[in-house]
Amino acid sequence: MAMLITPITVWEDGSTRRTIGDVEGAARFLMESWPEAFSNTSLHVSARRVALDALAHHVPVEAFRLAFATAAEEAGILADPPAIGLTVG
Repeated sequence: MAMLITPITVWEDGSTRRTIGDVEGAARFLMESWPEAFSNTSLHVSARRVALDALAHHVPVEAFRLAFATAAEEAGILADPPAIGLTVG
């Protein structure tokens, strides 16, 4: 069963947006589609680590979503602002 998160939208490239609604898809995006220039920042590495923790049920999925959104904002690919109640940065 998919581990659902509040959907988050990121830019895949300059004109294509992708909405991600589960931890697995977001983790895959972190590993396979992240902008190269931001692939080794501390926020990106942290988001990858929190993804593994979420997949192992060690942290809430929304904690992972926040880590993903924070890293996406740093990389300039966050297409929508975070959901109300979540802060980035």
